Amino acid sequence: MAMVPPAEAHRIFFSHRHRDEPVTKDIISILHRHTENVRCFISEHIERGAKWRSAIAEQLKLSGFLVLVFTDPEEDWGWCLYETGFFDALSQLPGETRRIYCLHHPSTTPPTPIADLQTIPATVQNVLQWIEELFDKTRQSKKEFRDDIPSISEEICGLFRAAHKLVYSAQSININVKSSLLKSPDDLADETVIHGGGGLMTELFGTNSTRIDWKSAKKKFSQFPNSSEINFRALKEISRAAYCVCKDNRLLPIQGTIFVGNGPKRYRPVISHAKEIAADTINVEILLIEEVGGPLQNVDKDLGVLLTTLRMALRIRWEIVRPFTSKVGLLSRLDPRKLRFDLQTCLNNIFSEAEFRGTFSPADIWTAFESPQDKDKFLKMISDSGDAFGKLWQSIGFNNPMETFGDVSNEPFAKADEILLETGLAELQQMNSDFLEMAAVRLQALIQRELGGAKTSPKGRSKRIGLATTDANAYRSHPSARIGEAVPHRSS
Repeated sequence: MAMVPPAEAHRIFFSHRHRDEPVTKDIISILHRHTENVRCFISEHIERGAKWRSAIAEQLKLSGFLVLVFTDPEEDWGWCLYETGFFDALSQLPGETRRIYCLHHPSTTPPTPIADLQTIPATVQNVLQWIEELFDKTRQSKKEFRDDIPSISEEICGLFRAAHKLVYSAQSININVKSSLLKSPDDLADETVIHGGGGLMTELFGTNSTRIDWKSAKKKFSQFPNSSEINFRALKEISRAAYCVCKDNRLLPIQGTIFVGNGPKRYRPVISHAKEIAADTINVEILLIEEVGGPLQNVDKDLGVLLTTLRMALRIRWEIVRPFTSKVGLLSRLDPRKLRFDLQTCLNNIFSEAEFRGTFSPADIWTAFESPQDKDKFLKMISDSGDAFGKLWQSIGFNNPMETFGDVSNEPFAKADEILLETGLAELQQMNSDFLEMAAVRLQALIQRELGGAKTSPKGRSKRIGLATTDANAYRSHPSARIGEAVPHRSS
């Protein structure tokens, strides 16, 4: 513990949150430069290893003044209010004269427990009056100290302006959700209210008001055919998130993008926080982060379908097939829990993105193929995929593919589960290879159609775009023809 200052010194206890330590120390520095026989204390003065609570209590008993440096009302002020309450109780003792001051930014409201005590908004006039009173009570008689009171006030107010200056804030909307009106996780009630800043609401919904109901928001989105399907999907994701919050269920990230009009500007919605504002109403704040990626825009549907499904197929190949297929036996023995957890994570992540990008149905994918053979082959893949994924989920402990976010087991793999996992991975690998070959060739044809047909080089070689050759037969017949592997030119 530091040395006890002289008995005649006036002691001021500063209560603050850790994040406000720089501002508090600057205020103390200003007071020390312009006062005599004043000792200021903050918790950072306590030596390491000392009994922290006892030291705080002792300093509160020794102090004649307490200054609460109060900034953001959204933060947790529990401990500071404990210190203030302890000090206030001491002031009720006979013969005690103690003062509590709450120094706060002009735009914030002091906490309710001390609202009836003296509060000082950080304006020059209010701080000046406070400094004058403090100087009187601590008997500051030097003329130069008194003359400096206006500049001291300016300096302290400047600290609050700097500490409270907003450098950046993501745009956001607030949705007031009535729990009693929730009927489905896929959609909120028509009368659900969305609040937001005027500029943002105009940009998103074309309204000059700062509020719009859910039904009207959907109507506004429907006016833009190129983006409406994607925007409705984002609203569905927001609805699911709000539903989970209200029902106290596991909250998953929002997989969605909101286009402004028909684009190209777009936002990615992210839940910031939710709080109960009435017995039946939850306020959910949605941050809108300007996005540069997301679903394809203004792309022909067949091309968009194939690009999207190819992305998902590539994720399956590189995140599931390649890392696990040939190593099941080894991985299941080395760390069975890690194998289960890694597979669970990969599968859930891929399915979550598939839902986000899933404005296309299996029927859309089927339509994107042209030849009857490819259409039939795809139908068989759809039929077989449920069985393959079911085996994967079952092998790692999830019998219901719709409920796959629970904890995984630490137990060793049973032989039957290991065989089931190997079988499921082998089936998935074969389907994945077949689909990538088939989809890449079809995608090649659609791109060439967009570019005006295939072009042949002077030597007669097939022109290649991306990863596939123009000649579908050459692509299919070559044994190394897989996505990500080079296909050699075929001489004429």
